[in-house]
Amino acid sequence: MHAIYERITVAGPEIVGVRLTQAAYAHGFALALPEKVVLARPTGVGRALATCEIPIEGRDEWLAAARRLA
Repeated sequence: MHAIYERITVAGPEIVGVRLTQAAYAHGFALALPEKVVLARPTGVGRALATCEIPIEGRDEWLAAARRLA
């Protein structure tokens, strides 16, 4: 976790944003990590418990820079 997430911002029980480490951005994790996460039941069977949005801070800027370099 420490190698990927520099900061995780929470408000009550909710994650409202994450900031990746420079190494995670360098390895393309801003593109690879989903911003929408589905929480499953402990047994893994049945309907999902919830869908959470976890915005990655700086993702749009990172994607724009990556496109310019491609």
